[in-house]
Amino acid sequence: MSNNAKTTAGAPPKASASVAAAVGGAASVRAADPGKAARLSMPENNGEKVTKPTVATKQNAGDDFKATLTVKDMVVWGLITMVPISPMAVYGGVFADSGGMPTLAFLIGFVAVLFSVFSFGIMIQHFPSSGSIFTYVSHVFGKLPGFIAGWLMLLQYLVSPAMVYLIAAIAIHSMLPDVPILALCFSFLIIVAIVSLIGMKTAMVVNKVALVAQLVILALFVVCGVMFVVQHPESANFSPTNLFNPAKFEFGGTMSAVSLAVMSYVGFGAIATLTQEAKDPQHGPSRAMMVMAIVLCVLYALQCFIATCIDPSGAAFAGNTDNAFYLVAKMAAGPWLMVVCAVGVALAQGVFTAIAQQNSIAFVMFTMANGGCLPKFMAKMDKRTNSPLNAVVFIIVLSVVLTLVFHFSNIDMNTVVKISNFGALSTYVMLNVSVIVFCWFQLKERTGAKAVAMHLVFPVLGALVCFGILMSVGTVALVVGVAFILIGIVYYLVLTKVLHRQINLG
Repeated sequence: MSNNAKTTAGAPPKASASVAAAVGGAASVRAADPGKAARLSMPENNGEKVTKPTVATKQNAGDDFKATLTVKDMVVWGLITMVPISPMAVYGGVFADSGGMPTLAFLIGFVAVLFSVFSFGIMIQHFPSSGSIFTYVSHVFGKLPGFIAGWLMLLQYLVSPAMVYLIAAIAIHSMLPDVPILALCFSFLIIVAIVSLIGMKTAMVVNKVALVAQLVILALFVVCGVMFVVQHPESANFSPTNLFNPAKFEFGGTMSAVSLAVMSYVGFGAIATLTQEAKDPQHGPSRAMMVMAIVLCVLYALQCFIATCIDPSGAAFAGNTDNAFYLVAKMAAGPWLMVVCAVGVALAQGVFTAIAQQNSIAFVMFTMANGGCLPKFMAKMDKRTNSPLNAVVFIIVLSVVLTLVFHFSNIDMNTVVKISNFGALSTYVMLNVSVIVFCWFQLKERTGAKAVAMHLVFPVLGALVCFGILMSVGTVALVVGVAFILIGIVYYLVLTKVLHRQINLG
């Protein structure tokens, strides 16, 4: 599988694909040369004529991308970035909010993702050299909405490192309760910072080993869990009420649970950044997203359902929802399985995912700085490490600050996850609305049942479901998200109206 992400138009050469994007809708750092690209005239937006690249961009622009990636390659890479055992970290919070039906919450989260996958697939076909929601929104609505989309992506990205350190720390704290969570957070942060600063990239072979290890851990839990349920019929069961219990169902609580569970799905859009290296750039990435979303849905639902069957009442983790899954694993097979699950989550989130996110965010900020959206000092590329060193240092410092803020303000892990999800869900709403406006109203592609479904019905449903989940993230996440948007609008106006800076969003 090719990992080289080569760029023109100011993006860093030879950037590893595994670090160019690790989270949903990651901004592509690989823009085709606009001077050489074949273009199609697009409808006017906000008085500006906008263009979009066609497939010819990739074929005729003199790019040196190697179109070698199959759907299988992209699915494997996507699974590596998505952490198949990530529900273990938030299981307790999802269980509590959903009234003991975490599997239902993950299934509803899949529906939201499914419609957004369709929308991503449509926009990839129209913009095959792009992989960024803020690029799509810019072409459809203009620069300010596009900037806000990118700004919201930053909210998700910038909170993510502190989030995964907290998840990893809580996992280890379940085994070492005498070690402060803050100390564990900084331990993981220091490891990731050192790796990022010396320029070491997580090799694809190591990532594949990590993926296999996660699947082995999941298989161990499922086998041990099934055996436990069979051997303890007096307290455990495979009842369908563990999936859906009408007596306990409450819409508001369920949607709150979904707003937490969707964290595990955020990141599927990262496959869009592999478009220019795909053998079939128009259909391959969208098919890979679909396969990956289905596979993840099955894995997430399976581990949650088995955990609920082991302890339907949640008595094993009453008052300790942060460590809920690990305590259920201890019930199923003893302390050894608890340790295996906790260490697996800690390494997957606090090391492998954190390293990928650290570098991914740095390249996103590098690209936005090159486009005039962020301070120019973040657009400096370090030749020795082949990474945007200033952006990396900024993210490390910000992660320290956010970790301290979250700790001393008593903001719990679930709320941190929801703040990150606010950024992701907001951009997914904008993605789905962009498809409606672009395909249905601007291009007027309305002929046939497929066009009606793909260009109107599905994106409308996607936007509504994502917006509904967005409104359920809780007061703290909503306040932080709205404040971040307002700050972004003011920042954009200062850049463009006061400093007269030209913004280039791809």
